[in-house]
Amino acid sequence: MQRYAAIFYDVENLLKGYNASQNYLNSISLKEIFLEIKSRGDIERIAVQRAYANWSDSRLSIMKGEINELGIDPIQIFGFSRYQKKNAADIQLAVDAMDIAYIRPLIDVFVIVSGDGGFSSLAKKLHEYGKSVIGCAYESSTNKIFASVCDVFIGINEPEETDIETSSIDVTLKITNPKVLRMSSQIDRLVSEDKNEIIKHSKGIIQWFIKDPETSKDLAKDGIFLSVVKEAFKYGINNFDPALLGFAKFVNFLQFICTNTDIMVLNSAKFEVKLAFRNTVINGFNVLPDLDDNYLHSVDNYKSILAQNPPRMRISNFNDLRIIAVGISRLVQLNHTLDSLLEYINELNVNLDNESVNGCIFTLIHSDIFIRQPEESPLSEQILTLKDEYHNPDLIITKVQQMMYKKLSSFWGDSFKDDIFKALISE
Repeated sequence: MQRYAAIFYDVENLLKGYNASQNYLNSISLKEIFLEIKSRGDIERIAVQRAYANWSDSRLSIMKGEINELGIDPIQIFGFSRYQKKNAADIQLAVDAMDIAYIRPLIDVFVIVSGDGGFSSLAKKLHEYGKSVIGCAYESSTNKIFASVCDVFIGINEPEETDIETSSIDVTLKITNPKVLRMSSQIDRLVSEDKNEIIKHSKGIIQWFIKDPETSKDLAKDGIFLSVVKEAFKYGINNFDPALLGFAKFVNFLQFICTNTDIMVLNSAKFEVKLAFRNTVINGFNVLPDLDDNYLHSVDNYKSILAQNPPRMRISNFNDLRIIAVGISRLVQLNHTLDSLLEYINELNVNLDNESVNGCIFTLIHSDIFIRQPEESPLSEQILTLKDEYHNPDLIITKVQQMMYKKLSSFWGDSFKDDIFKALISE
């Protein structure tokens, strides 16, 4: 029988109060605590996770990434008076634990991440309900009575004050992730528009993730989320923009930059992206292919560029666009909303894929073949009127191709490949 667990993080206790320095706070990792509990506690499934703190304290925003990653519910705690804040989290945590013990009988393991002696009574009461209690806290400052009444106690090392000082550039860029803060003290920031220098420095950032002891462990176990890597590049390269290197998406740039390294890029059905070592297996994640120079000038990348940034042009099948252009050119009703236009095209072409229809319609709208009124209103509230000169499907297709050519040639400049564009519009 599986054992279901609820984990309660007394963040106030982990902080040792709200007077903790930012460096001390940067060293606290809820993920490391979670993994320690999973590795040493008798738990099969986590049913509930809650973390108690005054989350309006802006310094705690550094924990946001791990809270989202672990699926922890942050519980906002306010003091009961202007001066009394110390026991607010303890009381709410105890109330929630007893509530869950009563209304969710399948949860039989309660993990209390705190060393506060006040939780001894809670542990005893949970035992009366037939529940197991696991305590987890700093070994150096845990109440001995609380540790003794727990069925299992997991001691963790207290974070040390780091010597890393937050530089003015870290503040300006709003760098908060402790990994990136550590990287910022070891890697110089590149200020250059030279593509070769940017690519070389990007590979240096990836190598830092590989060689750093902490991030190396993450890459070998659960991987590192895209948000952390993005923040690293935000610091590491001034005004970093993968589009300047020919990549519409940052994830495609990573697939390119990680080629011939020990790192791979993975994604999940939930559109999450991670970096991990190539021999790491992460449940629910699939490996994305490496990309080389040939990808830059390919039909797929040109499509991706067209779909990013205004005017967005998303065409999966040019034959569908031609069919839809015929229907648009024959519009009897002059004025349409977006919804009525989509309904008209779907009724006219029942065999077309809805996603393809949507992409083609938005492409036509962004190709400026409609008068849109009122101009200041969002698209969903506008009236669309086909311009007189576009009651010919060939002219509609020509206009779309002109807009696509203009966007791609502007993006690529002298390196734009006409043959790739011709292959794109002939699909």
